[in-house]
Amino acid sequence: MTHHTAFTPITATDSTSEALAALTTASSDPLPRLIHLFDTLRPKRASDRAEAQKRWQRLLHLLEVPCYYDGLRSALLALFAQRRQYRFYTESGLLPNTGFFSELRRKLSHRLLPELVDPNDLRDCIRLIFHRPSDAIWMKNIPLADQIAFWRLLTPLSPRILGQIAVSARVLSQRICAMGLEPELLRVVPTLRDTEHSPFLSLINEMTEFLARLGDEEQPVSEVDKRHLLVFTDQCHAMVRQAHRQATATAGTSMSLSFQLTRLEQHLKRLELMIEVLAVTVETLPEEEVVVRWSTFMADVCQQELERNSLRRHCADLLGRVSLLVTENAARTGEHYIADNRQQWWAILRAAAGAGLLIALLALLKIIGSTLHLPVLSQGLLNGLIYGGGFILVHLLHFTIATKQPAMTAAAIAGTISQSSGRLREQGRLVELMVATARSQFAAIMGNVSVAFPLALLVGTLSLVSGHNPVSPEKARILLEEVQPFSTLSLAYAAIAGVWLFVTGLVSGYVDNLSAYGQVGPRIAGLGWLCRLAGERRAEWIGDYVSSNAGGLVGNLFFGMMLGLTPAVGGMLGLPLDIRHVAFSSANIGYALVALEFSVNLKLGALAVLGVALIGLVNLMVSFTLALLVAMRSRGARFRSALTLLPLLRQRLFSSPRDFFLPVDPLQEAPRSS
Repeated sequence: MTHHTAFTPITATDSTSEALAALTTASSDPLPRLIHLFDTLRPKRASDRAEAQKRWQRLLHLLEVPCYYDGLRSALLALFAQRRQYRFYTESGLLPNTGFFSELRRKLSHRLLPELVDPNDLRDCIRLIFHRPSDAIWMKNIPLADQIAFWRLLTPLSPRILGQIAVSARVLSQRICAMGLEPELLRVVPTLRDTEHSPFLSLINEMTEFLARLGDEEQPVSEVDKRHLLVFTDQCHAMVRQAHRQATATAGTSMSLSFQLTRLEQHLKRLELMIEVLAVTVETLPEEEVVVRWSTFMADVCQQELERNSLRRHCADLLGRVSLLVTENAARTGEHYIADNRQQWWAILRAAAGAGLLIALLALLKIIGSTLHLPVLSQGLLNGLIYGGGFILVHLLHFTIATKQPAMTAAAIAGTISQSSGRLREQGRLVELMVATARSQFAAIMGNVSVAFPLALLVGTLSLVSGHNPVSPEKARILLEEVQPFSTLSLAYAAIAGVWLFVTGLVSGYVDNLSAYGQVGPRIAGLGWLCRLAGERRAEWIGDYVSSNAGGLVGNLFFGMMLGLTPAVGGMLGLPLDIRHVAFSSANIGYALVALEFSVNLKLGALAVLGVALIGLVNLMVSFTLALLVAMRSRGARFRSALTLLPLLRQRLFSSPRDFFLPVDPLQEAPRSS
């Protein structure tokens, strides 16, 4: 054993040394003594990384004593020799074929009532040794190098261990082949229906031949055979990636398909680890390489087993996969909301101006609706229908509402980050993308507000001149008070609206995915009565339109209903729930100013303008942050990695503040795109 770090002197009463000393005595069953040993290694708090590492390194230090080393090695070899191993290799940490919700029920039931264990099974022995639910936490904090130093105790690998791994590899290859022929997978990758070219069938044939020749002295397997076998696992991985792309692009996904693809990936990765371990018998490798392969394999399998009943990981793995496929729809849409040049910036501004026109009219319609004095829930439903109908009209006319952009653009930015495997290796490109996003958001807000506010002034003035002004002075004062940033909860209400904006992005992506998965477009085009009524060509056009816009239409209706119903629910429950939306707030100020004949206290008016600006900022920041968080986590990237861009963004803001708001000079566009 190698010396890892400096240690304090260890006394004879040290619990770990006592446990190791107990392993040097002869005993028929080493399991109880191994349980006691790991009890001494367990830190008081599982989250205490430093204490966990200190205790583990103390163990490694003690193993430099020959009798302790030999005693622990003999105990581990005896444990493996006396137990069945194949379930440990083929089931630990791997999803079963029962499905997501069946597995969720199993985990819940085992959290309430611990499952029975079989001491003759190695998998159950691992659970007896690590018998606390928190063991997975502190074991994960042990560096891989230190785990390798421990698992070298079992090298060189005994024939029994290698034989059990060989049996397990055969079982896994058979399961992988069966999963590769599942109807759900064949639906999204039709080329797999040609069984002659299926990599899953080729894999099992190659694995059977590899294992048959593994112990053959006349025709032994070689390193070339191992590499050839790994080629087939790579091809299987490629099919899984293709299934993800197809599900994202056209076919759609489901919880069942996501479960199957996740399970298939897990089995392929486990099989590759087994192949690397089995190859030590046919490759000329340095001893350290053998130790690394075995230790990596054991560390992975043990960690997976310790998290076997983790509800958090189970939900995170599968829901992360579903959210990835759902947010991909938002990412493709978000690319249209990011202006890379002057032409696109002005296009966003014009589309937002069109939406501002409708928003001014919708705000007036909502004010008129409030004069009906309906019951709370009925008023909420009416407001929701006004909002939702207006948003759908905005969508149909291809206009843009500024606050709906962040949920889409955040997914597009996260998609760029995922191309670097979650690492921000192209920081310059990401900074440029975020600057372009900020510029596009500013254009959308300016388009909404610059039309909604003056149009509200104009409509209010015309109504006042005609003698039918729907906004009374009392209502006008309420509208001005509602946007005060410091004396009311307007910013908190703006955050609630931001949350609904974020949820709307998920709803739109989910509906788009559901439409693709259910093949809604072709099925609508195939309706007999529709073909007879509108003709086949128009029926096909209707099907394509519904398929392409289902998410947008449902998402807009959902967002409108949430804006209308949130205050109603708050009123019924006696909770301070309401919403503030920047474009509607700016229109409301316009109507209020006209109703008060512009006789407004200067301080009140200035704070109202500031409140609208802050409401817009909160709307955007909340929805963008939540969308970016979910999109990054679904791609396996940590949100904190995006924080490393803040210094670069701050530097860019101080050096070129204009780029965050206005279109870039054409002379500056070429160098940045190169």
